[in-house]
Amino acid sequence: MKKGLILLMVVVFCMGLAATGWAADASITGVWSMPILKGKDKGKERLQVEIFEKSGAYYGKIVKLAPGVPADALCTKCKKDRKDKPLMGMLVLWDLKKEAGRYVEGAVYDVDEGKDYRCTATVVSQDKLKITACILSLICESHYWTRVK
Repeated sequence: MKKGLILLMVVVFCMGLAATGWAADASITGVWSMPILKGKDKGKERLQVEIFEKSGAYYGKIVKLAPGVPADALCTKCKKDRKDKPLMGMLVLWDLKKEAGRYVEGAVYDVDEGKDYRCTATVVSQDKLKITACILSLICESHYWTRVK
């Protein structure tokens, strides 16, 4: 009886280690759904971002807008060179570098506020990505994106 319990504990422990190791090595490349963060539609899909690797850094561009938003919608709240530019194809994530299983030193752009933030990304599971955006590295907020299948 004791041998069976010990064997079961070893198997569960190994599975936990394997899952943790896999998540740390998983890539962030692919299409991710970004949720609406505030208001009555909180949690619904806001837009989809395709993350890709280029020259050792990771970038993300908008590839799909929320239902009801026209494909030719412009970024009216954006500032400077993004003002009144098409949302579709807009770069909203840039310069993330992979370091010890995390993605660091990047930036994310909030098209609803017209602001960019320093950010990091961590793969939580195969289908869940944690994006942590910070202002001056002092005030940080994390959001979770889900992989589009």
